Amino acid sequence: MTPERIALFGSGGRAVMALVGLVDDLMLHTFHPMSLREDVTANFEREGVRVVVHDAPYRFGFEYLHPLSRPRITPLPGQVAVIAVEADDVLRFGCLEGEFRVTAAQAVYDPQSGARPVPFGDNGSTAGRLALVMNANELRRLSGRDDLGNAATATMRNEGAAAIVVKDGAAGAYVFDDAGSSCHIPAYPTDNVYKIGSGDVFSAAFAHSWMLGGSSAAEAADRASRRAAQYVETPVLPLPRETRLRAPAPPDAGGRRVWMARPIEGTSRRWLYEEAARGLRDLGATLVAGVTGVDRYRVGTGAAEVSHDVALVLAGDEIATRREVSAALAYGRPVVAFADDPIVLDVVRELGAIGVDDLCSALYRTQWMPL
Repeated sequence: MTPERIALFGSGGRAVMALVGLVDDLMLHTFHPMSLREDVTANFEREGVRVVVHDAPYRFGFEYLHPLSRPRITPLPGQVAVIAVEADDVLRFGCLEGEFRVTAAQAVYDPQSGARPVPFGDNGSTAGRLALVMNANELRRLSGRDDLGNAATATMRNEGAAAIVVKDGAAGAYVFDDAGSSCHIPAYPTDNVYKIGSGDVFSAAFAHSWMLGGSSAAEAADRASRRAAQYVETPVLPLPRETRLRAPAPPDAGGRRVWMARPIEGTSRRWLYEEAARGLRDLGATLVAGVTGVDRYRVGTGAAEVSHDVALVLAGDEIATRREVSAALAYGRPVVAFADDPIVLDVVRELGAIGVDDLCSALYRTQWMPL
């Protein structure tokens, strides 16, 4: 809804579009109602993608209020079908409408389920060489272990995988391989962050580099991180063929302690606070809460009394914003302010804070800005 966008992609569709211009022979297997098949072919075949549509009872939709909100899925999924796919190189996503039983020389698997990730081989899928791409929550649930290193080792052994890439939001990603080595891959910050679909683009870029480009898992993950940055900054597909140089996020990116002013009245202000707090926690941030009103801020007089890395102000009207931003700046820490009113944004920037008109981008900026 904000920013307003409607797209017919799905994870596989978005991934295949991210590879247009990089791979000559692209085939998309997807579930979709046969009565609406022409919508799918019109979306992809004009880009040279061969599409195989497997019938589904409904067209499923993911509705987001903003890019870091929880999606509403309509309608709710029911019984699923199992479709066999055989090819040399396969990128497989978990689906709501069914499963793909893959037989491949090489495969990359992204389970796409934080709640109940399913092992690659559970439905009979096999690959001569396998890599997994998932977020930290999926890996912990799949392995039953909290420590990422132990979880990756156990999962690679159970899955017979050569490598696992673990995405960790604003902090970047971690790569583990079957030789016992591991490394950190940085995120590449952008001013604008449209998060929906960024993981699909990441998986596509990783699969392309790892399966077809002869890259190591670490090299492929770094390429994927750069391509994901290219997408979130300007989410238009296909992506430009060339990836421009970008500066990596600071080594301490992610996991920042964020001070937020807690609204003391008003349903809309309270809702916005709760959405921002949940989004920050999803990014791995720790919240240090305050209250609104300059007379209610507890401003320390020395650096030792400051318990946060960066402040986030959810701007209201001009007068309240001037008070709140000024009070936040008094801590001597960077301040990011979200406001969707251009006049209020001018006030924020005039005071020396970073003004952002998109909530998702503002939350990421708190985790990426140099301290």
